Amino acid sequence: MSGMPQASGQGQQDLLPLYLDNRRQRFKSEINRLTGGDMVRMLAQEEQAADLAFLMAYVYAWHWLRQHVPDVYHAPLLAPFKGGSRAFLMALLQDSATAADFVRGYVRYWLATPGPGPAQREQCMRLLARQGDEPEALVKHVLGLWEGLGVFREPDKKVYARIAAEERSRYGEMLEEADRERLELVDKIREKPPKVLKFRKLGMIPHMGCPQTCRHCMFIWRPFVKGQEQADQLYDLVDAHTDSVLFTGGDLTRHMAHFYKAIRRMRHLRTFAILLNGDFAHDRPAVRAMLGEMQKALASRPGSWPRAQVLLQISFDEFHQEVLIDKHGRLKERIPVAKIANIVEEAPGYPDIQLALLHKQNRLNFSMDLFRQGVFGRLAAELGRRGQQVQVLSTAPSERMKTNPATGQRGQLVKDASFVLSSCPDSPILLTSSTIDAYGRAEILEPGEAVREKEYLADVLARPRSPGEGFDTDLMFWFNGWATLFSAVHICLGNVYEDGADKVLARQAKDPLSRALADFDRRLLNFYAEKRGDLQERIEKATGPHHLFHVITQDADMRLHLTRRLLQQPL
Repeated sequence: MSGMPQASGQGQQDLLPLYLDNRRQRFKSEINRLTGGDMVRMLAQEEQAADLAFLMAYVYAWHWLRQHVPDVYHAPLLAPFKGGSRAFLMALLQDSATAADFVRGYVRYWLATPGPGPAQREQCMRLLARQGDEPEALVKHVLGLWEGLGVFREPDKKVYARIAAEERSRYGEMLEEADRERLELVDKIREKPPKVLKFRKLGMIPHMGCPQTCRHCMFIWRPFVKGQEQADQLYDLVDAHTDSVLFTGGDLTRHMAHFYKAIRRMRHLRTFAILLNGDFAHDRPAVRAMLGEMQKALASRPGSWPRAQVLLQISFDEFHQEVLIDKHGRLKERIPVAKIANIVEEAPGYPDIQLALLHKQNRLNFSMDLFRQGVFGRLAAELGRRGQQVQVLSTAPSERMKTNPATGQRGQLVKDASFVLSSCPDSPILLTSSTIDAYGRAEILEPGEAVREKEYLADVLARPRSPGEGFDTDLMFWFNGWATLFSAVHICLGNVYEDGADKVLARQAKDPLSRALADFDRRLLNFYAEKRGDLQERIEKATGPHHLFHVITQDADMRLHLTRRLLQQPL
């Protein structure tokens, strides 16, 4: 990353503080995490782990900077930390050409400092003594320990490529031999499905893809949906079994015709939801064109049909709106906040379209700072430049206490909110937030960047079952015919075009694996451990119960084994 130009020009200068603030917060969170106990745990097998932890945390910091921040931005990023007792550390982080140089400088600093001194000096002296008071021997020892940790061995792109290959392999198993054998077992279950089968909602995936590469996305590789462009069978199926549908699959901006057709065709539906990333909103005319088409489709519905509305969900968080560096070394917003502001300004003019911003929970959710700082603060500032004032109408907390990733303190966070523009006081806009689980790119997300559900996981693992808290087992229909669980799209119940809708729906009603996932049935962990020896490792790495139950069911052979065992030991 060295040699990249510094930000220049007004637009670049406006983005530079945002970029530095984000990287600085991440840097600080990682240091606090490691010096707060995580590095001691990483070095648990080392006799001198307690003495090594502080130094190793800053060896990590040296590598982190070079992995995530171009050299030219090291100085401004570190500037606020250069006062006080750790000024020498910041200078070493900035100026050391290699990790070895950093460790040498660290040892040299404490050797030149009279003692008895700070705890870090005494730690360094004990480490030196263990190496025969030979500084180079200590440098070699520290670098050897670092190599053993296996951190930052390859750039993120290579890590993503490996995860993508694994994802591609797993989706390649979809409805192959193991899945087919599993579904045959489900078909043999003698249980009549309900005569009238209604779902709270159903989903449709016309296409799987997104031009963005957000760092928290659960997908790196997305299955190619080679569907029937005239998927009338799926439209009719959804229309017969729910009054609410969600169109998703990444970003559907280039596939809106399917959504408009659904509005015009599905007579029984009242809510048509769609998830977009907002990148279409280049200017307000572009937004009016999109919303106008939605309104036109709604207006075309016969008067005898139920009144319907569109729920327009727009991804809006510190990742979709992240300030990053492009291949030319220039700062840019992944999806500019100005585009979201265009949508927020236009949406109140369409009463049949409810706008909802979808946000990922982070440290700001634990106070009203959520609306003053971060991405929402940037949105409010952008709207303010346009003469608009944002007023928060209401907030609602999460049902559970959660842990602030910045402080480690437990508390309630703001999960949902509504706000209005002063110019449109009767047109509320929704904001709803959710957690991030370590799927896809989020597998290497730093712990301090988002709220995790470790305590919730511990609570779930302490119970035999957690009815109603598990996976959403409503159905998601892909245009290639797949029918998967709504919040576990790796669990497929067949192909509607090949198996028929009745068979797929019957499977959904009686599949023991789907039921077990819906209730976080703890037996699944025991059954998993019968075939794999890494259960404890899976639990330790899990970001929450949904993540854990996802990873233990992501392989087709394991899904088959779990289904067999559930059939052998019914509740």
